[in-house]
Amino acid sequence: MNPLSIEAYETHDELDGVPQPFVTPKLFGHEDVFAEMVEARRSGRMHHAWLLQGPSGIGKASAAFAFARLLAGAATIEDEAATVAFNPDNSVFRQIAIGSLPGLIHLTRPAVERGTGYRTQITVEEVRRLGRFFHATASGEGWRIAIVDPADDLNRSAANALLKLLEEPPARSLFLLVNHTPGKLLPTIRSRCRVARFEPLGDAAVKQALAAFGQTLDPQTADTIVEAAEGSVRQALMLAANGGVEIGRTLHGLLAMSELDVNALQGLLDRLTAKGREAAFELFLSSLLGSIAEASEERVASGRLTAAAAYAELWQAESRRLAEAAAFNLDRKQAAMTTVSRFFALKQADARRMAREAAITLQD
Repeated sequence: MNPLSIEAYETHDELDGVPQPFVTPKLFGHEDVFAEMVEARRSGRMHHAWLLQGPSGIGKASAAFAFARLLAGAATIEDEAATVAFNPDNSVFRQIAIGSLPGLIHLTRPAVERGTGYRTQITVEEVRRLGRFFHATASGEGWRIAIVDPADDLNRSAANALLKLLEEPPARSLFLLVNHTPGKLLPTIRSRCRVARFEPLGDAAVKQALAAFGQTLDPQTADTIVEAAEGSVRQALMLAANGGVEIGRTLHGLLAMSELDVNALQGLLDRLTAKGREAAFELFLSSLLGSIAEASEERVASGRLTAAAAYAELWQAESRRLAEAAAFNLDRKQAAMTTVSRFFALKQADARRMAREAAITLQD
């Protein structure tokens, strides 16, 4: 997805509703890590290779492109939320977005030679392109910048070829290696890099990103998506784009009924278990378990501790059972149906108990 009027280049990991990092003008969160990189540049102690480590989808590649823009002289803008932001109309920004800036190369999984699709790894041929690239003209302050995204995808030969470049880096070169899983990298590559550790984003930063990319959500749905995203803007946008609003509203409507509408629930689950909607189904499960937890919290707040404990026990049992269904490749639709049925059974038992307690109170 491209949120700007720029004909950006295509990559292997494009997802509907998720903007690519090279067309994203803002960096949400990670101000401390970005400030560390900026200070290294200002002080003249710039390391030639940075390892941007952290979970997938939390903004490491976005930080890499933001830093590359800064080094290449892209114009920054004042941002009310104090995020790192760039002017998308700036010529350097647009050159990076379309892949035409002479001093920057984005190394990622290449397209296959024949047919459609992409390779499953970054090949040694791709790394060899860096040799030719580093002999080209630099830009901005004279930096030649290579973003490897992610370095996890390097095959063995490609990793060894990159290691040679890191051991004898060309003058004014900068390597920004995006890394999701540290164990997938050669220890010798890690040892030649300065590590910048990225943590999952806080809820406020994820909500800010959702709003910035046009996802206007009601508070309950937004909270559900943010919780399910686990600090990842990419995951949050993917969930929102895959029906997060519909799922949240439909599920909350179903759960608010006094009797379970089995046909409506089956229809919703049929849509969510269709091919390609895995993320949407995960959002449904997260929202379902969240509703059970909220029911427990509401009973605690009203002093109905026995009922609160019953909902808490249901949450614990169903969380475990749904996780086992996923792990053992069981029928997850049926597992979800069972969880909803048990939730309704508990709700109805709770309602009967409350009615009896109210009747006793009136008699007294």
